[in-house]
Amino acid sequence: MGTFEGHVLPGIFFFAFGLWYTIKFSRRHILKSSNKNGKNEELSDDGRKWRRLRKLRGQTAEFWEGVLIIAAWIIGVIAELPPTDRFPYRTWAMFDDTDEHNFIWGNKWQHATMYTFFGIYGLAMVLSRTCVTGLLTYEKFFAALAFFVEGLLFYFHVHGRSLFDITVHYMLVTTIFLNTIVMFGELWKRDDPLLPFLTAGFMMIQGTWFWQAAFMLYPPHGTKWDEENHANVMFVSMAYCWHIAAAIFMMAGVYGIVSLCLRAKGIYSVPYSNIDDEDDQPDTTRPFVNQNSDEE
Repeated sequence: MGTFEGHVLPGIFFFAFGLWYTIKFSRRHILKSSNKNGKNEELSDDGRKWRRLRKLRGQTAEFWEGVLIIAAWIIGVIAELPPTDRFPYRTWAMFDDTDEHNFIWGNKWQHATMYTFFGIYGLAMVLSRTCVTGLLTYEKFFAALAFFVEGLLFYFHVHGRSLFDITVHYMLVTTIFLNTIVMFGELWKRDDPLLPFLTAGFMMIQGTWFWQAAFMLYPPHGTKWDEENHANVMFVSMAYCWHIAAAIFMMAGVYGIVSLCLRAKGIYSVPYSNIDDEDDQPDTTRPFVNQNSDEE
């Protein structure tokens, strides 16, 4: 991961999943809101069609999410294996050949450990929808555990580096731990509509910040940032705030596009009839005035 490509590829992974979760949670939230506004019959028909379509495809979308996470885990671990002199052969060397048996390839082993816990999360998603359905209750726990391990390892990943490098990584650690807290919260607040959107947003921020780190720490054109200049450290914190704002605007745009698509398909519409019905009802909040009383 200590290369430009090593930061861009995980960024693509996290941003893609964050974007997909935004689309999925937006659709779910809009349909639930439409159910509350009296469109149960139409939405029930659509729900049955959606379930039949998923049966034709063989598995749910979450099953294929798990498969993709497992694939990313395998690819990431293989890419992080330390190279030997006989490239492209690789080895699982963890300690050197000296009498002290010093730990080697520390960064690569940490990255491989991060990928492994995400792979465990992917396995839980697949197994809970195939042969071990009881795992479905604990799926969010494995997701939160994977992010916790990632944040823990990244926190101790920057020993001896410049303040600029440490600040870039700590912005990433902040995002990861916030996402961990949100995912643990979903274990107790499963029906909270805000928590899934926070999870998707933090994943998008994590993805875009991986890209930002790639360009700042490993610039592809060779012009490196001055890591001793405090002004550059100030820019890092400000750029992180920009990423938060960009994620908010992107999620709002996705929510609007999903809403428009559902309206175009006739699945969801604004319940204007409810507004008209409210206008026809008498206003009971105004005080009663006796029209037959004499004027003073």
